[in-house]
Amino acid sequence: MRWLLTLLLSVILGGCASTKFRVLEINSLASTQSGQGQFDGLEALASRAPRTATQRVNIMFLHGIGAIETEDAEPLANNFIQGIANAYGLETQEKTVSNVCGRDEDNEDIALRNHLFITQPTARRFTTVLGSELSLDRLVCMDRQVLRVRKDLEYVIYRVFWDEIFWTSLQLPHLGQDRGSSTMGAPLLRRSVNRDLKDELVNFGFSDAVLYLGPAGEDIRQAISGAMCAAALDANGYALTDQGPQVNYRAACDRASSTDFDIDPFAFVAESLGSKIAFDVMRGHMTDGLSNVHDAMIEGTQLYMLANQLPLLGLSDLTDGEPFRRSDYDEGERPTIIAFSEINDFLTYELVPFYEQLYAQSAGSLPDDPAARARIVDALGFNITDMRVEFASPLIPFVNGFVDPLFAHNGHVEQPEVMEFILCGANGKTVAYADCRISTPTRARGK
Repeated sequence: MRWLLTLLLSVILGGCASTKFRVLEINSLASTQSGQGQFDGLEALASRAPRTATQRVNIMFLHGIGAIETEDAEPLANNFIQGIANAYGLETQEKTVSNVCGRDEDNEDIALRNHLFITQPTARRFTTVLGSELSLDRLVCMDRQVLRVRKDLEYVIYRVFWDEIFWTSLQLPHLGQDRGSSTMGAPLLRRSVNRDLKDELVNFGFSDAVLYLGPAGEDIRQAISGAMCAAALDANGYALTDQGPQVNYRAACDRASSTDFDIDPFAFVAESLGSKIAFDVMRGHMTDGLSNVHDAMIEGTQLYMLANQLPLLGLSDLTDGEPFRRSDYDEGERPTIIAFSEINDFLTYELVPFYEQLYAQSAGSLPDDPAARARIVDALGFNITDMRVEFASPLIPFVNGFVDPLFAHNGHVEQPEVMEFILCGANGKTVAYADCRISTPTRARGK
């Protein structure tokens, strides 16, 4: 019962703003010494863009568990976009983007011409335990948000929503009778807080991970790959509106494969479950022996993981003797994973200790063996940097032994310091402010 009380308190009292931000450690998988991690930020990535009057960084934003497109939900990537704007001293409204893909933020009855639906080439059918069928056709919606922070720099954010596959098509038939808005028996009788807890944590939450780890996981990976193709085409001048209103992922990638690209660089930001999905999609393309638009987007990029679940969900990747797929990428082509982990988050596991532990279980100690580390990094195909941080505040005043675990999980982009690391990069535990032209309040305060 203790864990249930903990979750109950976090929901009742959750959402506390951070009172203190600390970087506790930064580690690189390649290094035998702690505190040696460093990485470039998005501004450095922008310097790789073709020389034009305005340079751009394209960002694929993948969210975590939970239904996103609802009236009372936090708009997807809203805090992330505001965090970028605030770092450059720009004022934004409380609600910068819509809750719903391709809709106006002030009036969601108004459809904008900035989005595209990714579909199956042909509808896929799943057989249920009763032998009935569930059909899956529309997979994800992706829209395009542009934030110009200087005359010579703008960020283009491609928000990818997957409610269509995770909830509308497959989860609703299984769980819809038990959600809080159901008019059937049990939800009406359930106590209000318990009803909200079950919806947020289970019906719209953990069920996403369960679904992804099953057969539908392949569909979401194909959908994200298709969204990447559509985003690359959009960045190359073939706008989402010209591709849509919907396109199947195979057609998008077929067109992308026959296109000559000269585009601004892509980066990836993923929260929670989205980190596992992004990792799987990227590794799939890094190990398939092909060279295509996906590789052009992945090579040398950065994947920012906010509250990753790779070690936890990686339990589903265990195989019975199947060979491990090594990355095709050379050292200079590797993307970099920067994993931000709030130490009080129940669902996050740091990556460097995870890979050290995996290695030690079968091959002996890893930390003091640089050659072994180099082999692991080469096989994975990713440079790995952990950022161990703390920012969640106590739920109950003067009770410092318990902080808000939900805010620890989803509050990363509300921390100005995290956004500075993402934009500017890191030299050890400090933001790499040199050559980074943000106007940051933390630097202005001398912190």
